[in-house]
Amino acid sequence: MDRRQISHSLVKTLRKVPMFEGLGDHDLLHIVGLSANLQWPQDGVVFTDGSVGDALYIVLSGRVRIYATVDGKEIDVASIGPGDFFGELSLMREEPHSKSAQATEQTELMAIPKDSFASLLASDPHLRGVVDQRISERLAANDQALNLN
Repeated sequence: MDRRQISHSLVKTLRKVPMFEGLGDHDLLHIVGLSANLQWPQDGVVFTDGSVGDALYIVLSGRVRIYATVDGKEIDVASIGPGDFFGELSLMREEPHSKSAQATEQTELMAIPKDSFASLLASDPHLRGVVDQRISERLAANDQALNLN
């Protein structure tokens, strides 16, 4: 098997994503093949509270604001930047999104469809552990942000 590093720009980007640090280049290239790159303008809505979770999103450039609406007031929960991911809670729980996501500047996202993401998790215990840990951290951060307001 060829052991040279793959020079595809998206593989290079995914190498820097902590969630994928245990994966080899050919696995990363497989993820690139399963995904789509999408652009959002500043203030563009990625998804809204209550919508169906259909993908995991990785921020390639720009920033995404995650927020909840409580009693008609928007409460910021997180700001997601390059190399980080979001949308995993609704996929893992098989529930609609509990928050909304909006680009706060021109943003490029890599979207991995729900079924492809599920296959990745099933085939890689390390990746599954990283995602489970991130979910625990995000749930704690969500609770803290909502309790402060």
